[in-house]
Amino acid sequence: MTAITQAQFEMLISLQNIEVDKIEVQRTLDAVAAKVAELEGELEAFAEEVEHEKQALQANKALYADFEDQIQTNDTLISKIEEKRRSVKTEREYQSLIKEEEQLRARKAQIEEEMIACMEQMETRTETIATKEQELAQIREQVESDIQSVRQEASTSEMRHADLTREWEQMASDIDARLLEKFVKVKNQTADGRALAPVKNAICLACHMNIPPQMYNELQRFDSLKLCPFCFRILYWDNS
Repeated sequence: MTAITQAQFEMLISLQNIEVDKIEVQRTLDAVAAKVAELEGELEAFAEEVEHEKQALQANKALYADFEDQIQTNDTLISKIEEKRRSVKTEREYQSLIKEEEQLRARKAQIEEEMIACMEQMETRTETIATKEQELAQIREQVESDIQSVRQEASTSEMRHADLTREWEQMASDIDARLLEKFVKVKNQTADGRALAPVKNAICLACHMNIPPQMYNELQRFDSLKLCPFCFRILYWDNS
């Protein structure tokens, strides 16, 4: 195993303490980012509701305009039939025009009913949009205020994280490069970012497994780097 002094172990322990603090601060920052994303998502979802209502209103307006065109076409056809009736020469032609006119007037009445329903939908949607736009403005104001508050709270954590990073880099520069490389490699392989594990009463306090007696005795001399045979962290003797 790699030779190491107790002083170097103590530096690694200090380095890990900084690393643990950084992880906690990063969790806070991640939580802030998640909260901001949640608030922005809520605002976006409500804005989409308003936009959906506006699109539906435009569809109603287009349908109403189409109905108006149909009414105009229908009225033109009725006028032509009325004109033709004045010049027909047989009863059969006359009755045929009467029937056609009745069909056109029935269709016109149906269109007018559909226009009324369409107009009622437009009025309802216009009122809904007005209400939702007021709500959206209030929600946007509240969300922006909440986001600002959350980010202000995060600024302290961001400064703390930057300070810890500088402190970590400064301390790391005083540690043997090969030892630091081993420390970083082990740290990156653990779920909690802890490269070191204290051993007390021959038990690794990270994985709570008993280590071999000979290894435990060697750890108490602080003269070599040893890894837990179970969780593979760098072990050190906790003599507290």
